[in-house]
Amino acid sequence: MQRYNIDTCAMLVEFNTSVWTARKLDRKVSDEVISNKNAASKNAARVNKHLLAGRSELDVIVAHVGAARAYVYDNTLPWSDSGIRLLPTVNFTTFNARMREEEDKYWALCKSFVEVYPSLITAQAMALGAMFKREDFPTADSILHKFAFTVNYMPVPTTGDFRVNVGNEAQQELSAQLAKMADERVESAMNDVRSRLKEHLLRMSDRLAVDVVDNKAKPRAFHDTLVEHGFDLCSTIKSLNITGDSALESARQSLERCLSSINSRTKRTGVEVSAAETLREDMAQRSAVRAQVDEILNKFTW
Repeated sequence: MQRYNIDTCAMLVEFNTSVWTARKLDRKVSDEVISNKNAASKNAARVNKHLLAGRSELDVIVAHVGAARAYVYDNTLPWSDSGIRLLPTVNFTTFNARMREEEDKYWALCKSFVEVYPSLITAQAMALGAMFKREDFPTADSILHKFAFTVNYMPVPTTGDFRVNVGNEAQQELSAQLAKMADERVESAMNDVRSRLKEHLLRMSDRLAVDVVDNKAKPRAFHDTLVEHGFDLCSTIKSLNITGDSALESARQSLERCLSSINSRTKRTGVEVSAAETLREDMAQRSAVRAQVDEILNKFTW
């Protein structure tokens, strides 16, 4: 297996967050359902109440967390099963600034939620009907403790970090195991980058195809993000290529040239037509771009 030394060009990042679920098991209602349905097992049903049913105040926080997590996944590489990710050091300043913004917005949303929380409890008395119990809801003073948003950075471990009180032979074995584990994780991370590129190329090839229905050409539909995400991906992969994989860089450059070759144009009204719209209207360019995409897929070993 190839050896990688990435402790100087990458670091580990751990992103954790929690949001109050606003869910509560109602044992009484669960028993009623089991009894009404003549179920033999007492564990046949579990009724979990949605304490904020019909309200959206908590949903905006959940949506923000999802967007923050997506940003982390898009700009880092997998490292361990525990969720720790690998971040190229060249991306640290931009990444850290963005995550600070995400955290500030997160706590602003939480603060807004806490401010209206007491009134939400009152409103839910009607929404939940006979299932409403005031004790199901955390107190206004404690509700903020149900939320968390943390970002931690750590160095990538190296074999030199293994300082334990064991014999030389055992220490050499432990160091070798650590080196092997690190190399396997780096290779797995790079496979993740290759998969991102391959999946987008396959998606482009599929959506740019033109079907023939009743002897008529019928171009497949696609969203503008097919092109926009392609450009973003080319930029992201350039910084995520921590091992300097020349084949991956060549494939990235090929896709970038392919996307940049799409001619934009301006309508008589002065409105500029996007690259995606050009591919919808210009079948010659559409066919040429798809051919270039297929060439990239066939040229490189994935």
